[in-house]
Amino acid sequence: MLDRTSQEAGNASLKSAQARYAAYAAGRCGYVFRSLDGADGYLFEVQDRDRRAVFAAGAGTPYALNDARAASIARDKAFCAEVLRRRGLRVLPGEMFFVTKRWADMRAPGREPEDALAYAARAAYPIFCKPLSASNGLYAELIESADAFSDYMTRVSREHFAVLIQPYVRGDEYRVFVLEGRALFSYRKSVPHLLGDGASTLKALIEAMARDPLEPVRKLHGRDADGQRVGLDDVPKRGERIVLEGPANRAAGGGSDTLIDGAPAAMAELAIKAAESLSLTLAAIDMFDVGGELVVIEANSNPMIATLEDHGRWDLIETIWRANFAAALK
Repeated sequence: MLDRTSQEAGNASLKSAQARYAAYAAGRCGYVFRSLDGADGYLFEVQDRDRRAVFAAGAGTPYALNDARAASIARDKAFCAEVLRRRGLRVLPGEMFFVTKRWADMRAPGREPEDALAYAARAAYPIFCKPLSASNGLYAELIESADAFSDYMTRVSREHFAVLIQPYVRGDEYRVFVLEGRALFSYRKSVPHLLGDGASTLKALIEAMARDPLEPVRKLHGRDADGQRVGLDDVPKRGERIVLEGPANRAAGGGSDTLIDGAPAAMAELAIKAAESLSLTLAAIDMFDVGGELVVIEANSNPMIATLEDHGRWDLIETIWRANFAAALK
């Protein structure tokens, strides 16, 4: 594990985390780093003598290691699952539906909003729903009834055109980061949780959680230490730990248990096969361990690596960005 000085860290004031990581790695490589949009750093350039490359973070992707074709397939969760399934990998089952009638004339019938509502009316609850192309766990929600799904569809359709409906799985969730055909690191995700204060309802505690001001309030569900459901209007006792069921993403309040170099053999094999099947040189493969059986949740072709910063693993940040520079500076 490597420590770093403020000078080595690049410009710590940059809003873009990827720009900060690139600045750090550029310094370690002897390259010149420049932010092209001031203090934000969502557009930046790295130069090595007469070679230079421009990178876009934020809504873009800074990874030159993945081509646009592969990245676009991985970004669509339904397409991604279908490719992996056809390669013989075990993935979570799911049904894709459109939540808006826009562009309906460009697709075959059977997956329209009314079809989604009909599916929800006969579904075995709870189910887990997420937009096809969202990131950071946005609108990834546990849904417990047909009425709740109808509300979900109304909310998600304001920003997304289609969703994936999957069975809700309780199991240990892991992330394996694949770089150039090897498992670079891995960790188990820890679910988000909060502590009661003896006065606030669970709903109020959730709404008070740190989040992007532009991000919708997450629809999360709570369970106490005994696994009993805690209602949104219930008031948890002071110090009582409430686990929030929903996405385990870092951005959703989740965390990571011990981060290790590489990955256990079975996880590494599955993650590498998934990345290869999608033609991804760099990928974060999320998977469940359900009773000893590994199943792929999704593949991320544009993963954030803030977890490495949380664990002080600037050596791995440097490894990733050195490979990215090599792909971009040609």
